[in-house]
Amino acid sequence: MANAADRMACIRENLLDAGISEETTEKCVKLLDNGDIPALDKLLEQHRRKLLEGVHRYTSQLDCLDYFTYTMKKNGGI
Repeated sequence: MANAADRMACIRENLLDAGISEETTEKCVKLLDNGDIPALDKLLEQHRRKLLEGVHRYTSQLDCLDYFTYTMKKNGGI
């Protein structure tokens, strides 16, 4: 069974892998240590929304690029 230090190391690694900053990761760990799960959930949800906004932005950019490429090929160039 993993000890508490290993568990926290895994949690930190997961948060960092999710793109959460070092500073926010430490806030998350403190909230978890204090048992403030509602505040932790709110913080994680904010980060999730930020990531999802990025996905939507990049999806829109890909759609524009795909349309441009399709139009160029269809019309034999510009």
